[in-house]
Amino acid sequence: MLLGTWQVSLDEQGRLAIPAPIRPVFNAGVVVTRGFERCLQLCPEPFWRGLAQRVSNLTLSGADERWLRRLLFADASALSLDEQATIVISAPLRAYAGLDRTAVLVGMDQYLEVWTPERWQECESTITASAGRWSHHDWDVAVARNSAFSL
Repeated sequence: MLLGTWQVSLDEQGRLAIPAPIRPVFNAGVVVTRGFERCLQLCPEPFWRGLAQRVSNLTLSGADERWLRRLLFADASALSLDEQATIVISAPLRAYAGLDRTAVLVGMDQYLEVWTPERWQECESTITASAGRWSHHDWDVAVARNSAFSL
């Protein structure tokens, strides 16, 4: 389970160290790809395989489905942690997310999001402002509408 928030550094080559408490989740490998809202997604290999399969099963005739494929697959990188538990995030992915020297890793249960500190602060402000919206009734409606929150 990937929970919590960490602020980490990136070097000039885009090396990012995975925090010690969550390293075991990425022992089988990690896929880094573009996420929604201009962040990145760090997916453990087993989670990525399931996500990729669901996206690959979408129709090729739908424009939205093709855009989703492009978003997730075009710049994705399959990586392994090195001896220092770091990965190298490619220049195109760093540019997409606006990453420079500092990143915020946000646990999303089965994957991590990678944000610039500024964008994450904006996101947190939105979360805080809308927290009251998730009343019991709204939660039940969201769960029913999204059928277990799967893609």
